[in-house]
Amino acid sequence: MAAVRKGKSIPKGSHRVSPLKPGLRGARNWASAKMRAASHTRKGFTRFALSILGTLLLVIFLGLWLGGFLPNVAQAGETFKRNRLMSMGFVIERVDVMGEGRLREEDVRRALGVYSGDYLFGVNIKEAQQRVESLSWVDRAVVRRLWPDRIVVQIIERQPYALWQHERDVKVVDIEGRSIIDAKVEAFTHLKLFVGEQAGEHAASVQSMMAEFPNIAPRVESYVNVSDRRWDLVLDEGALRVMLPEKNMKGALQNLQRLQVQTRILDRTIKTIDMRLHDRLTLSPSPPERA
Repeated sequence: MAAVRKGKSIPKGSHRVSPLKPGLRGARNWASAKMRAASHTRKGFTRFALSILGTLLLVIFLGLWLGGFLPNVAQAGETFKRNRLMSMGFVIERVDVMGEGRLREEDVRRALGVYSGDYLFGVNIKEAQQRVESLSWVDRAVVRRLWPDRIVVQIIERQPYALWQHERDVKVVDIEGRSIIDAKVEAFTHLKLFVGEQAGEHAASVQSMMAEFPNIAPRVESYVNVSDRRWDLVLDEGALRVMLPEKNMKGALQNLQRLQVQTRILDRTIKTIDMRLHDRLTLSPSPPERA
């Protein structure tokens, strides 16, 4: 017969508990079981350590959130990063402005709002570009960072295209009809004058069409928009006015150019040429000069 080992007998109704699967109740017994399980394998120990670390971080996060300290922590982190990068040389040393002509460079720098010694990555490029583009002479602007210490501003200026008169107010406008506030009218008297409330907006399209009529266009000094429906041409310092029709303006100009080539009609002593009716031409002679 085999020998029987003597020892403590297992009470009836009980069962052995595995150290890997404790099946115990209570956090203390659970933690003890986890530690015993972790001592058996490296993987188990890693899981145990990560669970403890995650629990600790969660507790810290909840404490900061409930206490309202999260914004302060974020600000402290941002300040640390900023100071670190500035110490590494990411500080603005140069601001280069390119493309300015009529616009003064100091005005561009003032609108840009970026100065030597500023934090390179602290510049809001989009907002800086919008400030530069708000200047009267600027059509488009591009603001760029050049590592490690430069800001470059490239400018495309608006070009004076015509003079626009509404009532008694005369302004310089660009090709899109937008007024250039800082432009002095006296410096651009060589430009064609467009008269009327909406005349400035049509300056480019009208002059583009007039380019097809070289016998007429050079002599036109101003274009008068009548009730936003049709145009009058004022030629030779106001000595002659050509009244164009509301419809088929181009056809009327073709007839006028043909008459100029054949009869030199624009060189005669005529005050007005009325072309508003498609089937007739009405001429009004100039008044005789007084002795």
